[in-house]
Amino acid sequence: MQVITIVQTKGGSGKTTTAMLLGSAALDAGRRVTLIDGDVNAQLGRWRDSFELAAWEAVKKPAWPEALAIMSPPETVEGLLSLLEEEEARGVDLVVIDTRPGTHTDTEDFCLISDLVLIPARPVFAEWEMTHRAVLWMDDLRASIAEGERFPAVRVLVMDAGPKIIDAATREGGLSLLPKRDQDVLMEILRLDHLDVIVPHSKILEQMGFHGPLGPAAAANARAPGGRLVADAITRQLEVARLLLAGVDEVVLD
Repeated sequence: MQVITIVQTKGGSGKTTTAMLLGSAALDAGRRVTLIDGDVNAQLGRWRDSFELAAWEAVKKPAWPEALAIMSPPETVEGLLSLLEEEEARGVDLVVIDTRPGTHTDTEDFCLISDLVLIPARPVFAEWEMTHRAVLWMDDLRASIAEGERFPAVRVLVMDAGPKIIDAATREGGLSLLPKRDQDVLMEILRLDHLDVIVPHSKILEQMGFHGPLGPAAAANARAPGGRLVADAITRQLEVARLLLAGVDEVVLD
């Protein structure tokens, strides 16, 4: 069973969206998934409720997948370890933990029991300092444990990137199209240990609470009259989620 913890020192960085994308891709791959919402706004914890309340109008809404569970974290490390043991015993393949903003002791506990820590980073100057601070926080946490003790891999994930950012990161000469400040920020992010996946900006990401897990949402819209365009947009986002999960697997299984 893989355990992924998502951290950032500020809110609105894409932590919850990252958890939803990983959950969607893992479900699509036939895995059993548990999402643990340790954030104060509980957006991830309300995902199923938001989905159930959403009015889909002409599209027949699918049932919430039985293979996807969402829960709150226990209050103690011992409780969390017991929970993880229970989830593994019932066949869960992936646990994703969303955390609250800031540098908190309980977040460090989540990180230390994980296989991978993901740090979502929006490639804009205003957020670069917070991403750098999160990376330094993980470095300090690594330095605080005894030599030889297991420590999770840490990777930055570029989130919510516009077309110019994606071109700059993936196409020769694309960097020159960015303003100098954005060039500097992107280069600094890419100098860090990062996943070779960039999550593009998308309205589908903004509507994940409405759509629910991406695979069932795409299939439901594809079956509905006039739903092909929405189904295609959701499918494109699901393809990004699959790439994200493949990047996580590559790091964890290496």
